[in-house]
Amino acid sequence: MIVRRLLPADWQDYRAIRLQALEGAPEAFGSVHAIEAARPAEAFSERLSSAVVMGAYADGRIAGMAGYKRCEGPRDTHKAFVWGVFVAPDFQGHGVGQALITALIVAARQEVEQLTLSVVTTNRSAITLYERNGFRTYGIEPRALKSAAGYADETLMVLLL
Repeated sequence: MIVRRLLPADWQDYRAIRLQALEGAPEAFGSVHAIEAARPAEAFSERLSSAVVMGAYADGRIAGMAGYKRCEGPRDTHKAFVWGVFVAPDFQGHGVGQALITALIVAARQEVEQLTLSVVTTNRSAITLYERNGFRTYGIEPRALKSAAGYADETLMVLLL
């Protein structure tokens, strides 16, 4: 497995894993497949320019992703928000998620002092992964996401670098 930062030229791999994430785990993300699938190539390339997105490659294809975006306000540039963490089902349970989070933390240490994230409270495997890497829960946002299936609460987590 190789984990590396995705560059704007990697937009096709990023688009493929992003759409797979939204289709396969719709309850875990704020966006929806139909909206992302309709976005032009430039939107995916731009996202790779404006955020740090790590991609994991295994068996010659993209197996997972994890990103963070640094805050841009005058008083919050010391932190970044982790988003889009996903490992394709074929690669789950093989250390891909751990490798992505490790790479993300290493990259973030170069530019920020803390990482925050939110994760659906029912996603115990993700919460366990984050806790294993030093993230701590600081709150719960009730009804953070809404879909036809109802509401989902999110656990709010932070890692002080």
